[in-house]
Amino acid sequence: MKTKLFLTLITVFSIAIQNTQAQINPDGFFNKKGEANIAVSYTFATYEKFYLGLDEVDAVPAHNQIDQNIYNVYANYGITDNLTVIANLPYIDSEGQGVADPVNGTTEQSNLQDVSLLVKWAPFVTQHKNGTTTFVVAVGGSYAFDYEPTGILSLGNGASSIDTKLGLQYNNNSGFFGNAFVGHSMRGEADNNLGLGDGAKFDVPNSVNAQIKLGYAGKSFYADAWFDAQKSNGSLDINSPNFAGNFPETKVSFSRVGLNLYAPITKTIGVSLGSGTVVSGRNIGKGTYYSGGLIIGLGK
Repeated sequence: MKTKLFLTLITVFSIAIQNTQAQINPDGFFNKKGEANIAVSYTFATYEKFYLGLDEVDAVPAHNQIDQNIYNVYANYGITDNLTVIANLPYIDSEGQGVADPVNGTTEQSNLQDVSLLVKWAPFVTQHKNGTTTFVVAVGGSYAFDYEPTGILSLGNGASSIDTKLGLQYNNNSGFFGNAFVGHSMRGEADNNLGLGDGAKFDVPNSVNAQIKLGYAGKSFYADAWFDAQKSNGSLDINSPNFAGNFPETKVSFSRVGLNLYAPITKTIGVSLGSGTVVSGRNIGKGTYYSGGLIIGLGK
């Protein structure tokens, strides 16, 4: 690359979506050994429509509209030149604009969501005449804090997870790049503190996910366009006959598109902007979010 960029724009992907977990989507850029980046960001998300199962409705049930203010801290560190560890922690303030949630009786929830940790490794880097191809293996997980997991307004599904991802990234010497990743998330159980459905715990379904990104990382700016998707394995829909308010057990699937921008201010400080929107889904809010962040580079 022509310049050292603080590629922490992954924070845009780590926002919360109703009844899903915050996840870290890796890329094929790696810190040098001993280098670290810290990013703080703010995201505003609004959901005016909702997918009841696969059926899109014009207002979020009960709440009409949900607004979220998301404050995020992200950090990465280069253990070696081809091994980077990533951590992410969002705090979410979520508010419904209608009546109280019919399941948990609230109109607002605020809490830390899920702290996530991911280690990505580049076992193979192939040199080409005009660039490089990097093969990436990533393993990580998340821990769910003590927020209320039941209801449309919930900050997440309340279950911890183990996540694995595989991907390829091609970096052209001109600065253009592209990557593709696939992954699997194995979910744990969530507390059934309201006694809904069957059992003392909720069985949160596992999921598969995928990401495609195209972008440019040059001397004076970074930009990318991305698509990502998730599909839950099994379980039930909100509008199914067996649904009894057990939101953590629902199938949550989605596809999203978005853009990220980054510009350095000094050698160690930069700013980022991002936006994304849900284009299709299942048992999830449909809306758009906007994000901005401050990024600080540390180390060599």
